[in-house]
Amino acid sequence: MRRLLALFALLGLALGLEARFKEADVNGDGRAETVAETNLMDLAFTPSGEVLGWYVKTYKGTAFSDYTRAPSLAQGGPVVAPVGFQAQGAEFKEEDGRLIARFKGQEGTLTYTIQKGRYTVEVQADFPLTLALSANGTPKILLQGAQSPATSGEGEAVYLAFQTRPKAGYALVAWEGFPAKLVGQKAEVSLAPGEVLRVYGGQNELVRFHVEGLQGLPGLFQPNIWGQLSLGLLYVMEWAFRYTGSWALAILVLTLLVRLLLWPLMHQQFKSMAEMQRLQPLIQKINEKYKDDPEKRAEATMKLYQEHKVNPAAGCLPLFIQMPILFILWKVIANYEFGQGFLWIPDLALPDPFYVLPALYVASTFLSTWLSAHGNKDLIRQSLFMNLIFIFLVLQFPSGVTLYWVLSNLIGLVQQWLINRSLAPLKA
Repeated sequence: MRRLLALFALLGLALGLEARFKEADVNGDGRAETVAETNLMDLAFTPSGEVLGWYVKTYKGTAFSDYTRAPSLAQGGPVVAPVGFQAQGAEFKEEDGRLIARFKGQEGTLTYTIQKGRYTVEVQADFPLTLALSANGTPKILLQGAQSPATSGEGEAVYLAFQTRPKAGYALVAWEGFPAKLVGQKAEVSLAPGEVLRVYGGQNELVRFHVEGLQGLPGLFQPNIWGQLSLGLLYVMEWAFRYTGSWALAILVLTLLVRLLLWPLMHQQFKSMAEMQRLQPLIQKINEKYKDDPEKRAEATMKLYQEHKVNPAAGCLPLFIQMPILFILWKVIANYEFGQGFLWIPDLALPDPFYVLPALYVASTFLSTWLSAHGNKDLIRQSLFMNLIFIFLVLQFPSGVTLYWVLSNLIGLVQQWLINRSLAPLKA
């Protein structure tokens, strides 16, 4: 029964969530709030038009079962609250993939618009409105004409922000120019009738800021060298998308470019691995011959390496060099919002609903081990065991990430095959 429940949980994660409104008691007071549920976050509205809770998903496409334990931007009160506005009625509906919450009062109508695949919410009213903002994290405000943000201030603001950590965690950011005041953890924003305030509440992360238009805000997020490399890879992927019109093809172009850059390193790694495996029969003979003499065994092994011009450490350095690049690629693709599917995959930002890509990843990894093992049964068994363990992690990867890994493995297979063909027969 537990396995069946786990299977349904994984299936629900893969298929994601349809953006919708639902009723839930988010703070445990016995009264249900109206919750806007999306793949990225949930917003809980009170009848008066406040955003009582702003809950960020740790994993895209999952549903919260207990909001009292969910990551929330709230800090002991509403995240967004209209000052002096009392709603007399509310309307919640779905339009073209967007969730719209309208609150009507004596002064007019207050509207929240939540777009699918975005952490940003648009807030608008048809009357002069003051909004109170408060969230977890360190507050800062950048005023017009200022060179850097301050922890307090009042005037025409470029943006207001609350960040739990400088380069990680979560952030609440309101931006695009408006009169504002920040004192301690409390902020107020003034909006003219019809003016739109954009409020971001989500990952405090460079790729997400780029996706949602915040990356260029001065002093909000200062990327380090790894962040700069992430942006470089991101620009390449977006450039490829402009020409292909397909994110899947853009990932293919990105994979080809990265593998082309890594080709010399990977060539050295694959060649070293292949040569080491070809020497295994001779090494085993040495081990048997000098099994009682470790010094002679080590001396004979090193002599064998020298005769065949093999460096045992040659395959390690390329692996260490490429690991940071692979990590950056994973982070870029995992945090990007594609909003587009590919063949049987409805959304590249979510896991493969039919697990075809994870299966291809495991198969291509195993085939790569088989090519490099040259009949070494122990190495093949180890690879099979590791693949069976790793598949549970791959099932949760966004499809775009898994697609990159599959394409990269297939290119690697071609490279390994070419190297194996080029190697001369072993002379004992």
